[in-house]
Order: sequence, then C-alpha cells, then structure tokens
Amino acid sequence: MDIQPPLLRITSNRQIVVISAIITSISVAAPVVSIAIALAFMPGLPSQAYWGVLALATIIPLVIAPPIAAGALSILKLLTITIDHLDNCVRYDPLTTVLSRVYLLGQVRQQLAGGGAFLMIDADHFKSINDTYGHDVGDEALKCLAQVLKTALPTDALVGRLGGEEFGVFLPRVADYDAGSVADGLCEAMRHSGRVIAGHRIDLTISIGVAGHRSERTLEQTMKLADKALYYAKRTGRDRYHIHDENDLVRSSEIIPRAAVHQAREAAVFFADASRRQFRKVI
Repeated sequence: MDIQPPLLRITSNRQIVVISAIITSISVAAPVVSIAIALAFMPGLPSQAYWGVLALATIIPLVIAPPIAAGALSILKLLTITIDHLDNCVRYDPLTTVLSRVYLLGQVRQQLAGGGAFLMIDADHFKSINDTYGHDVGDEALKCLAQVLKTALPTDALVGRLGGEEFGVFLPRVADYDAGSVADGLCEAMRHSGRVIAGHRIDLTISIGVAGHRSERTLEQTMKLADKALYYAKRTGRDRYHIHDENDLVRSSEIIPRAAVHQAREAAVFFADASRRQFRKVI
C-alpha cells in the first residue's frame, strides 16, 4: 500500500538536515552563478559593486532557504509517520499483530489463481474465558492463539484475524488433505501452548474448518464452506478439525483426543469380554 512516493518519505531528522543542506546549496548557487554570468557582460562595473551584488545573491537565499526547507521537510516527516501508522492500522490487527480482515482477504484474492485451502479457526469456549477470568486474560488468550498460528504455520501462509476469537488462514497451493495435516499440527500446538495463559490454567483449544479453493468458486464461497466445516467441528466436540468435501457434505477428519481413544478401546474390550462371558453361560 505505497501511497507515498519514495522521494517524499522523510523518516528521520538526519534526512531533514541533509536534504535542507542540499536545498540551501542549490538555492545559493543558482542565483550566484546566474548573476555572475550576467555581470560578466558588464565590463565597466566597479569591482566593489560586483562583489556587493554577489554577496546579496548569496546572503538572501542562505538566510531564507534553510528554515523554509527544514519546515517543509518536518511536515513531510510528520506526514510519513501518519501514513505509516494508518497503513499499519489497515494491514494489521492491533491486538494480535496478525493481518487484519480487510488486508488478509485482499492478499488472499491475489493468490487465489494458484489454488490453496482456507482454514477457519475459532477459539473454543472463549466467552467462558472472558466471563471467568476477565477480558484482559481473554486478550492474552487471543495473543497466545495468534502466536501459535504464526509459529506453527508454513512461512508462506497468510494469517489474519477475522473478528472476535475467529481467525482465518490461507495456505497457497495446498490441497485440502494436506491442509488437514496442517490443521492437525495447529490443534496439537494449541493444546500445548494454551494450557496456562496469564498465570491461569485455561487449557485453551481450537476448532478448525478446512475448505479447498476451486477455480469455479469465489473466495466468499470457499470461506462459507470452511465456516460450515468449523460449525461441524464445534458441534461434534471441539478441539478438532473438519474438511469440507466437494458435494457439500462434511467429511469427518476430526482429531479425536487421546483420552477419548483410550476410553473407547477400554469400552470395546469390556463389552467383548462381557459378550464372551454371556456366551459361555448360555452354552
């Protein structure tokens, strides 16, 4: 978003001093040289008058140019700082420092032609964190989530905050199955990093909806599919991801917590043993 020409970007006092000196030198040299050439065609002019005219041609711009140049350049410096600040407000979310929604979607649209996958990510039970520990801890939880996304994702991934506790990620040139592996890693990283936040045992987890982008879809349609997959992940237990398939049915790809797997195995063994005992009694 380069709305200011590079030559007009003034970011330091050193630039102001150097450029003011250059402007002053030109302001002095231009009239002195011009007048000296003109006086050269006046051979009868007394030397005292000659040097007096050149002195005036030197002193006047030497007095006027520096403050005017320094003032104008100071205004340009202030303008540069203001533009940079506004640019950062547009590009980045001020709390989490990931991309803002507007800038994220703009960057994603530029890469849609190459394909990819969109991940819709939501913090689980975030309202209860705010209600129990306060909004300051909730803010720390969002920062923790954003940090996990920035460190656990590939370097070419686009990460942004869509609003509230919801984040969006675009993985360029990644198929939805591969995006599922990335989502798996994010959930695992969040479980590890979200255990303790701001001195409180939070055990923050995330749910993720994944949708691969297709050329016949718009970005909004792909995001809607990812949002539908996210809703399914929330509805089926949270702390997992789901991938949306091509015929608008959600394909189950959730991460089943290890404790749940262990309990399921124990239950299966228990019922198998019970069935065998019951069968022996019948015999």
